[in-house]
Amino acid sequence: MAKSKPADAKVQNMETDGTLNPRPEAVEDELFVHNDFFDRRDLVQVRYEMLRRVSTDRLPISETTDRFGVSRPTYYRIES
Repeated sequence: MAKSKPADAKVQNMETDGTLNPRPEAVEDELFVHNDFFDRRDLVQVRYEMLRRVSTDRLPISETTDRFGVSRPTYYRIES
């Protein structure tokens, strides 16, 4: 019987907490692509950075939602 690979503890914690991003591959923002600090699997971090991109970096909402792989209605729901 083959041994299964131990699961990443961070992923297990995010699953338990309900904060595991179901679509990490959809996050294409350069922070998550080029910086190891940012983890596209972490839904809280992804949402925070998405909101920050609009409020602080002044990126247009449509461009930001494309970069973060969410719809505009989802952005507005998270923002409120």
